Amino acid sequence: MNRFIVLAAAAALAACADPHEPLSPDFGNAVRANAAAQIVNPNPPPATTTTDGARVNTAIHRYETNTVIQPQSQTGLALSPGTTPMAPPPALTNP
Repeated sequence: MNRFIVLAAAAALAACADPHEPLSPDFGNAVRANAAAQIVNPNPPPATTTTDGARVNTAIHRYETNTVIQPQSQTGLALSPGTTPMAPPPALTNP
């Protein structure tokens, strides 16, 4: 009995669809727009590298021989040359 109901419902629903009806002119625009937003530029501009080959070779050698120079810890403010640090703001007190 259940199988008959399922088959009858499927046949009734299939009769509603018209496979020859043309699609909307903008059908698929959202999919194409989303794909275009996620696709990387297939013709990117040429890369501009300013890397020194000898320096890269030295870095690779240090990495492979485990003699990498560890960065020094930074304390205080990092200032550009020729600049002076700003004075700290005055302490707030309650009147």
